[in-house]
Formats: sequence, structure tokens, C-alpha cells
Amino acid sequence: MKHISNHPISFFIGLCIAPCMLIFLHQIINTKVDKQNTPAVLALEAAPQNSPSSTLPPTPTETIAPTPKPTRIPTKKPSPTPSPTPVKITQAELENLFEKAASHYSIEKQKLRTLAYCESRFNPTATNGIYGGLYQFSSSTWKSTRIAMNQDPNPNLRFNPEAAINTAAFKISTSGLSAWPYCSKQN
Repeated sequence: MKHISNHPISFFIGLCIAPCMLIFLHQIINTKVDKQNTPAVLALEAAPQNSPSSTLPPTPTETIAPTPKPTRIPTKKPSPTPSPTPVKITQAELENLFEKAASHYSIEKQKLRTLAYCESRFNPTATNGIYGGLYQFSSSTWKSTRIAMNQDPNPNLRFNPEAAINTAAFKISTSGLSAWPYCSKQN
């Protein structure tokens, strides 16, 4: 392989680049640096040259503001979760709610009725540990089901017969009876 400097083209390139480099270096050496229009530079330009009394303008000092004293804001005490208020509902009213929900969600009325009897004996305020209402919903299952329904997810509504029946009907229509493993065997 030949050394590139012996090649005729490299000689030609060298002839073209050398004058360009000279012009470039000449421009760098003879270019004046632009002064910025800062107050200090303007003051130096305005002051008489070689004058021992010329000084720069005073530098502004930062004023430190006092730290504000924190004010105490009383912490609100959490309000206790209201306990369910007993709802008086007749068997006829329950039957009417079963019928409306079964029709709306296209499920059998008897499934809603049998499930409510098995879970709570038709008692809207029944509780068993974390479960409550006609269908013994846990708070988390109630919330997720009500959100899926685009309804108020307040877990205290588990104790409202109409809300509980509609929520159970929706749950049955979308995922069957699997949320009630024991009582679903009664259907």
C-alpha cells in the first residue's frame, strides 16, 4: 500500500488547503473581540483612561428577608364512619325491588331473592365481620362494583336495600354468582 502523501491528489489537496488555512489564521489574529454592553464595560469606556480615581459602580447587595414564622393549623379530627341507620322495609317493597332489578339487569328474580335470604335473611343492616347489607358485600367489592356501574361507591350504601339489590343484580349479570360461593349453591 502506498503512503498517501506520495499520491498526486494529496499534493493537490495540500496546495488548496494551505492558502485557506492562512486566510483563516489571518482573520482570527486581526478580529477584534466585541465588547458586551454591560454596565461595568460601559463605565470603563466612559471613565478617562489612566485615571487613578476611576472606580466601578457599586455592586448591588442582596437583601435577605426574614424567615416567616410558621402558623399552626389545627389538624381536623377524622369524622367517625356513620353506622348504618336501620331501614324499615316491608317484604312487598323488597319483592318490588327484586322485580325491578331483575328486569333491568336481565336476571332471574328468584336468584336475587334466594341470595338475599341466604346472606342476610332479608336484613338490610346485617353485618358479619367486614361484610354488610342484604348481600354481605365487603367494602372493597362494593366500591369496585359500584365504580363499574358508574354509581356512588360509598360502602355505607351496602345497607340501603335498593342500592344493594341493584348492585347485586349488576354483579350477577356481569360475573355470575361467584362472589357468593356458599349461597350460590342454594340457587
